[in-house]
Amino acid sequence: MIDTIGPEAAVITPARRKSLYEDISNQIIESISNGTWKESERIPGEIELAGMFEVSRNSVRESVKALELIGILRAKSGNGTFVAEGAQARISRFMVQALPEGEDSLVEIMEARLVIEPGLVKLASQRPTAEYLNRLESSVVECRKAFEARNYDFELGFEFHQILFQMTGNQILIGLFEQMKPALVAIRRKIFFKHNDPKVLLHEQDQHAAILDLICKGQGEAAAALMEAHIAESLHRLRKEK
Repeated sequence: MIDTIGPEAAVITPARRKSLYEDISNQIIESISNGTWKESERIPGEIELAGMFEVSRNSVRESVKALELIGILRAKSGNGTFVAEGAQARISRFMVQALPEGEDSLVEIMEARLVIEPGLVKLASQRPTAEYLNRLESSVVECRKAFEARNYDFELGFEFHQILFQMTGNQILIGLFEQMKPALVAIRRKIFFKHNDPKVLLHEQDQHAAILDLICKGQGEAAAALMEAHIAESLHRLRKEK
């Protein structure tokens, strides 16, 4: 017998229109986090959830897909959608990264990256080693695998950048990344839930692969230019939230 969660079990409020996808996703995550919706249990169907959130079925569908992508929910053909095994641990891991207070702080962090990382890529391109190039390639491959297996992790998405910082051999830059990383993971989570667009993640993975290709070819200037465009796109999405 399949355990099913009734709509009356979860404390769901109508989703705010200004942050529709983000609000739906966060309320589902909270219902799992507080134990109302337990692992391996089936959650209410699309129609029920749409009624609970007072939104369209499409809005619910897109939010559920996003939560499937990061391994919080699992769809079973013909049976509905279930809380994934291990969902609690995944939620605990990525929710521990707190957003800096204030939208201005988020933008300032991304502006700092826009200044720092293109130059960092040029420096890393001057110091390539087989070890670091292999690690960058593995990062790209593992990120794609996680995406396809629907267990994408926000920290995994930043591993590529972390390796580039380490590749410079500059301890000041390496330390700087470690200080920024928790905020960067939290920002990525915010943008993802706000837009609920897996195509953004795929596009970023393609850019990582292209940056690596340019570094391998010794085209540091071109790799730096692509990194600048890569971060500028994220900054643009973040500024749209303000």
